[in-house]
This record gives sequence, C-alpha cells and structure tokens, in this order.
Amino acid sequence: MHPILFQVGPLTLYSYGAMLVLAFVTATWLAARAARQLPPTLRAIGADQLLDFASLSLVGGLVGARALFVALHWDDFSSDPLEILAVWHGGLVWYGGFLGGLIGGALYVRAQRLEFLRVLDQFIPFGALGHAIGRAGCLLNGCCYGKPTDAWCGLTFPGQSRAVFPTQLLESLGLLLLYCILRALQRPSLLQYPGRVFGAYLAGYAVLRFALEFTRGDQSPWWMGLTLQQVISIAVFVFGGWLLLRTPRR
Repeated sequence: MHPILFQVGPLTLYSYGAMLVLAFVTATWLAARAARQLPPTLRAIGADQLLDFASLSLVGGLVGARALFVALHWDDFSSDPLEILAVWHGGLVWYGGFLGGLIGGALYVRAQRLEFLRVLDQFIPFGALGHAIGRAGCLLNGCCYGKPTDAWCGLTFPGQSRAVFPTQLLESLGLLLLYCILRALQRPSLLQYPGRVFGAYLAGYAVLRFALEFTRGDQSPWWMGLTLQQVISIAVFVFGGWLLLRTPRR
C-alpha cells in the first residue's frame, strides 16, 4: 500500500488519482488509435471526438461512483460533508460510476447525433483496460481489499496484522483478459450489429465481479447472502445476455 506517491511542499500526488489519470489517458489514446484503423463504414465515432466523449464519461463516472459510495456510507460523511469531495482518498463504487459514465457519454452522443450502442461497441474494450489500471490504484490506496487469508498469495498492508486476499490484483488481471477478448470481438461480423461487443462486456464483467465479491473483505451481505454488487451483477449479466442473444438487426 502506497497511497501517496510523493510530496513536494504543499503539492501531494496521490497514487489513486494518478492511476485514474493514467487509466483515462491510456484508454482514450488507444481508443482514438483504434478508431483511425477502422473502416469508415464501421467507425461509430471519430478519433477527434473520442476525447470529448471520454471526458464527459469520466466526469459522469466520477460523480456517479462517488454518489453511490457516499449514499452507502452516509454515516461516515454526515459529520464531515467536505470529505465527499476528497475523491483522491478513494471511495468510488464501480457500478455507480459505470451508470454515471453511460449518462455522461449518452449526453455527448445525443448532442452529436451518433448511435449510442455502436459508440459503446467501439469504446468499451478500452474502458475495460482503463478499469484494470484503476484497480491498481485501489491496491496502492489500500481500498477494495480482500478477506483475511493464509494462502501464499496473501498481501499484508501496513497497519494490518493478517494478510488479505489480493482482490484488486485479481480483478485487474481479469479485466485485462476481458479487454483482450473484447478486442478480438471487434471484427466486422459483430460490429455491424450494434450492442454485441458491449453486451459481451456486460456479461463478462458481471461474472467476474460476482465471483470476486466472495473474496472481498469490505463488503457485507445485502440480500439473501449476496452483496449489493452481486445483486447488481446479476441484473447486468441478464441485460448483457439479452444484447448478445437478441435477434440481429443491422
């Protein structure tokens, strides 16, 4: 755990924030590069538009992720409301951020009169890659930690007496694999049917997140022994499966 990368006088660079910036820059740059390589008939959004699309998605994602985290931990923020703005301390819920990012991206797509599902098909693999990088920030920050374990892979953070399961690293690796799968799916035979690649992402990440929740040490059961994230994952998987299996239409 290394929440602060360095300090120079009043300037503090937090590892969590630094990894978020790195994730955004990497995902946006690679998405723009891939857009230039797509045939015009399959290009849903141009490379020059991706920065604006990604920026609005990022803003919406940060707002949504923080809003859901604060809502779930309101007792911790009620006595110090200004801490709500301290995003660099960690405390973002992915599904809240995902919904917020979709809303932010949808506003841009609507303004530019683009096809939302086609844009998502084009960008979502790089979103998964950015998410993988962001999880490295969770590891450095010490949030999203796993349950105590005696396994060889356990990690001991400063101030803790027992090793915990490296949930952050496992999710990061799973997202890297998902990124590779989604990039392989970005071929003409699938891109001509809007929503297929995005549906594969939803189904794939839902399975990954549902399984990893059993290793999380910072979550508690919410309904029938499942965490809130697992319940959301079930709904996300169903919707992703519907996008994958629905009757193809050009």
